[in-house]
Amino acid sequence: MLKYTWLHDFIDIIYPNACLGCDEPLVSNEDIVCIKCLHELPKTDFAADLDNPVLRIFSGRCFLEKATSYLRFVKDGMVQSLMHHFKYKGRTEVGERMTHLAISDLRQTSFFSDIDIILPVPLHPAKLRTRGYNQSEVIAQTIADHTHIDYKTDILLRKYYNQTQTKKSRFARWLNVKTVFAVDHPKRLEGKHILLVDDVVTTGSTVEACVTKLEHIPGVKISLFTLAIAQ
Repeated sequence: MLKYTWLHDFIDIIYPNACLGCDEPLVSNEDIVCIKCLHELPKTDFAADLDNPVLRIFSGRCFLEKATSYLRFVKDGMVQSLMHHFKYKGRTEVGERMTHLAISDLRQTSFFSDIDIILPVPLHPAKLRTRGYNQSEVIAQTIADHTHIDYKTDILLRKYYNQTQTKKSRFARWLNVKTVFAVDHPKRLEGKHILLVDDVVTTGSTVEACVTKLEHIPGVKISLFTLAIAQ
């Protein structure tokens, strides 16, 4: 697979209907990703594993009832290309499509069965204005649309604008986010099983910071879904 460089941007212009996974032209019955790449998506199949790598990220740091990621994020791989288009190039339909595929697989399990409410990891309003959308909210809304579970964007909030996490160490990431989140109207979450939703989990610092703000609410339980895991 081609490394994601300026060449991908050039291909997007010349061949707007190219597969975002392999850059090959899409045929008439294909959309976003070709059939070959769909079959080769690096799925994790973590949902049925009670001791999966996502949960182990948070061992000793915070408690999650259950957690899963749909895809494995590998540097210069297919998922990196898909997530780049989704997160940075305005291709929200990529996130919707990948989330829909994840839901189809997770419906074979009990993952969503006891979830009461979905909360996307929030963006700061300034970053939201710049990007135009919150990729985690796209995922959360897609799950809500297909499962009929309520989702809210006005409870878990990002109060401070922090620097990008991309090149930070695990400890630096934790310092960068540990005080940026807040919870408004916590009573609306009392006794609820929350599904926290994000695009990619790497060190887990962002999720840990969110859980730290939520876990003291009476009767609350917290689970996690991300589209991808990068390790």
